[in-house]
Amino acid sequence: MVSPFITSLIIFLGTYSALVLRNIVKLRVPIWLILLLGAAAMIGSGSIAPKAAYASINMDVLSFLFGMFVIVSSLDISGVLEFFASRMLRHSKGPRTVVAMVFIVFGFLSAFLMNDTLALMGTPIVISIARRTGMNPKVLLISLAFAVTIGSAATPMGNPQNLLVALASMINAPVISFLRYLLLPTVVNLLLSAAFIIFFVRDHNFSFYSSSFASPQIRDRRLAFVSVFFSLFTLSLIFVVNIVESLGGSSYLGISEVSLIGATLTLVFSGRPREILESVDWGILVMFASLFIMMEALSSNGVISQISAFLPSPGSLAGGGALIPIVLSSLFLSQVVSNVPMVALYIPIMLSSGFGPQNVVAWLALAGASTLAGNLTILGAASNLIIIERAEKEGLTVSFFEFLRVGIFITAINISVLLLFLFLDL
Repeated sequence: MVSPFITSLIIFLGTYSALVLRNIVKLRVPIWLILLLGAAAMIGSGSIAPKAAYASINMDVLSFLFGMFVIVSSLDISGVLEFFASRMLRHSKGPRTVVAMVFIVFGFLSAFLMNDTLALMGTPIVISIARRTGMNPKVLLISLAFAVTIGSAATPMGNPQNLLVALASMINAPVISFLRYLLLPTVVNLLLSAAFIIFFVRDHNFSFYSSSFASPQIRDRRLAFVSVFFSLFTLSLIFVVNIVESLGGSSYLGISEVSLIGATLTLVFSGRPREILESVDWGILVMFASLFIMMEALSSNGVISQISAFLPSPGSLAGGGALIPIVLSSLFLSQVVSNVPMVALYIPIMLSSGFGPQNVVAWLALAGASTLAGNLTILGAASNLIIIERAEKEGLTVSFFEFLRVGIFITAINISVLLLFLFLDL
């Protein structure tokens, strides 16, 4: 009889291979369906019990995403997102300016709002820009993915893994510490990454049409007002909650509850609740639920612990020498289990190796490297999967190797910059 360890490993490798190869063999199978099949195989094979599978699904994450989907859908239906895209184009002189603006706008915002939120909101905006200008949408989608990943590295509230590091490490004043050590390399990485896309990715030539600068009409003024008001309301509360949590405090409402409140109020006052719900991308919610099940199966059957045993341990190295194994582990493991589970796995390793609140640079190396590792492959960060899956709903796709072809250079640049600044701060 095949052991659960072997079974879960085979299912994971098969699912991972299907994600990598689906564009090569032209399989018109969405990412969420492949992951759902993988999760179902885990349950059907006995690698994880049904109750354990259901318990592994993080409802906070799904609630947060559902709430943001409702708000984004209402912005899209009302015409607000297309209007915002046209306003961005008014200040654009060509493709290079567009790419630069994507990095600046979404990179800055992702430092203060969860990068998954910006991935949700940004995807329909950059698709609209591409369609209105004739620009290759793949370039803008990849730029958006890099921008929200890089920008989110600067603060504890930029992404979930940073928040995990800030809380588990117990470093003093985590917001200030993150900004002190990671703000400057984040700015440099945004500028260098934008420059790389502008000067080395050649397939983004386009010409502006005269209609590109004509602001489209808002299709539903009532819905536009409601969706903008409650999106600002929701994002402001999320920002406040993130600040409180990153400082070690607690609030009655988490970001998931805030997201659901904003979504509920949007639906109540929209006048078009059924249409908004129908436009929600349920496939992404299925994708995340499936990921949770697969990761729990791998963890409970010892696959992840076996993988971690081969990772370099930072405990035997002092000073700056510990940064290299932390960064290498982040780069590798993030591609296997995505960066949030990677950090959840690696935090106990660092704690058992003696790293405490005084080792600020080492903890920020974990936060920064695990975040920037998301730029290597589409599987490295959840925000990448959100962008790709949402784009496929619009008939667009970016393959695993198309992303990797650019991501390998961007990641090399980003990690080099991060290590340079961290070594200078030792």
